[in-house]
Amino acid sequence: MLKLLHCGDFHLDSPFSSLDPAHAEERRRGLLAVFCRTMRLAADEKCDAVLIAGDLFDCSYISPDTVSAMCEAMGGTGCPVIISPGNHDPYTEGSVWAARRAAFPENVHVFRTEKPEAFDIPDAALTVWGYAFTSDRYDGSPLAGLGSLARPGRTSVLCAHADIVLPLSKYAPIAPRELADSGLAYAALGHIHNTPAPAVFGFTTAAYCGFPEGRGFDEQGFGSVLIVTLDDGRVTDMRRVRVGMHRYLTVRADASGARNDSEAAEAVRRAAAVGEPAATSLRVTLCGDVDAGYIPDTAAILSAAGGCGLYSLSVYDDTMPLAGCAALADDMTVRGELYRTLLPMMRNGSDDERRTAADALRIGLRALDGRSFLDGGGLN
Repeated sequence: MLKLLHCGDFHLDSPFSSLDPAHAEERRRGLLAVFCRTMRLAADEKCDAVLIAGDLFDCSYISPDTVSAMCEAMGGTGCPVIISPGNHDPYTEGSVWAARRAAFPENVHVFRTEKPEAFDIPDAALTVWGYAFTSDRYDGSPLAGLGSLARPGRTSVLCAHADIVLPLSKYAPIAPRELADSGLAYAALGHIHNTPAPAVFGFTTAAYCGFPEGRGFDEQGFGSVLIVTLDDGRVTDMRRVRVGMHRYLTVRADASGARNDSEAAEAVRRAAAVGEPAATSLRVTLCGDVDAGYIPDTAAILSAAGGCGLYSLSVYDDTMPLAGCAALADDMTVRGELYRTLLPMMRNGSDDERRTAADALRIGLRALDGRSFLDGGGLN
């Protein structure tokens, strides 16, 4: 039986350029802490190998402190650590892989060429195939024309930064038929952060490790890695284990009937009652039909809601000014005509069309009442 820890896409030393310098540095340290936690997990699980499927780094410049901590963590796994550089951290002469090669522990192997190569782990009767991006793109399939990669008496797996979803991808597109012909027991893949379900091609099980630590609202929830068990050349178990320490979360909050920012803030507070708030960056989108005369001010709502114990909180408005507007359907004045004209777009339009129509109705009704749209709120 073999046990592998499959991970990747850590993007260490990401800039977090949307954050202020202090929070950006805090999040960078968090990424490194998650990597170290992952290496400890490999030791705790007594894994036979760690497979890092690319984009360990976010870019070519990595701080010396990050390299030092990373090397110490990999050296403590008690097993080989196999790395296939990806499009964010390609193997080039000026890369960390080449310049700091001597600093890596003896148990670390980094693939260096675009041509797939085999790395044998004799004690485990395991062969790991892999390759490296040598620039920020890899045109064509790395497995094209290779056929079977299986070796008699050994379990053969692939560690790769690749795209098996888009056939015309510029990031090492591998076709399902190539995986089926490979004879590999397992394809440990990186690159796609929001993971499709594991799939089987012929005898080959292929899976993406996903993101270990989210870096934005396009990566929701706590990050994880895979613990994969193989027996007799087949995958027999696959466990997703949380390693993430910070999460991004998006929720919708029903503010139906709200007449002012204080009432909308109460909807935000209800939505913000999530577990592990200090480890959560939360984006709340207000929805529902609010009073037609009310223009939500997200800055004022956020202030009224307070921090709710969260790492960060942001508020967006997707409400419609339709509460109490039923009478306008039969109103023969300009107010009714404005309402009837804009209602189909508010109910059935695209997101941008709905927002534009909602703003137009709010401004129009206020103007017809002789009020400025800045009275008691603002468009945002």
